[in-house]
Amino acid sequence: MTLVVAGCAGPAPRTHATEIRGFQYLPSVVMVSAGDTVAWTNLDLVPHTASASGTKMDTGSIESKGTGRVVAGAKGTYSYVCAFHPDMKGTLVVQ
Repeated sequence: MTLVVAGCAGPAPRTHATEIRGFQYLPSVVMVSAGDTVAWTNLDLVPHTASASGTKMDTGSIESKGTGRVVAGAKGTYSYVCAFHPDMKGTLVVQ
């Protein structure tokens, strides 16, 4: 006799749309699941990034009206800044 156990697939990865406006990340805290994508759309006139020190999370330069994306990896809380404007701060929480 053979026993086959079917695994339950978790929820499909999601894309979380965020904005950069007025030199701020909106929302400033983004909560996602591992495997989800976070998309930052830059509504300012100057380029920005979303870059977390010590990790591979970096959108690279996001031009005005452009969008930068990252896929959330390991669970944890990650602080990020704009490489061009380090006073801009955000937090990514991967659950």
